[in-house]
Amino acid sequence: MRRTAYWAIAAMLAVSAFAVPGNVTTASAADAAPAATDSSEKSFTLVSVMIDDVKFWLPSTIVVDQGDKVKLTLKNQVPGAENQHGFTIPGYNITQIVTRGVPTTVSFVADKAGVFPYSCQLHPAHIGGQLIVHAKQ
Repeated sequence: MRRTAYWAIAAMLAVSAFAVPGNVTTASAADAAPAATDSSEKSFTLVSVMIDDVKFWLPSTIVVDQGDKVKLTLKNQVPGAENQHGFTIPGYNITQIVTRGVPTTVSFVADKAGVFPYSCQLHPAHIGGQLIVHAKQ
């Protein structure tokens, strides 16, 4: 079990080194293109992937400010017979099923500051990520 966790972490680091410019695994609101309908909305695309039989969401961290409107586009790119993957942020009462090939959109207002883990509710042993909401000044 411990060996699998080490492989998963190593795989995440290896993928993130190539997946995000500047070898950074964090996506911030400054990096996101504002939505065409609302310039105050912060948009991110999260993709579920599998490396060495371990499934997880990339990017592993997204950062917004308290009060931001957040739009997440969720894409399932995990191969295999099972074509559904889950996405949940319990601290914001968000739970979605994401079918491979069918992007799903989640929108909410980041009204609570803190660190909020996200993961797959269908496969709870899999690695998740975190939403960081900076407190208002």
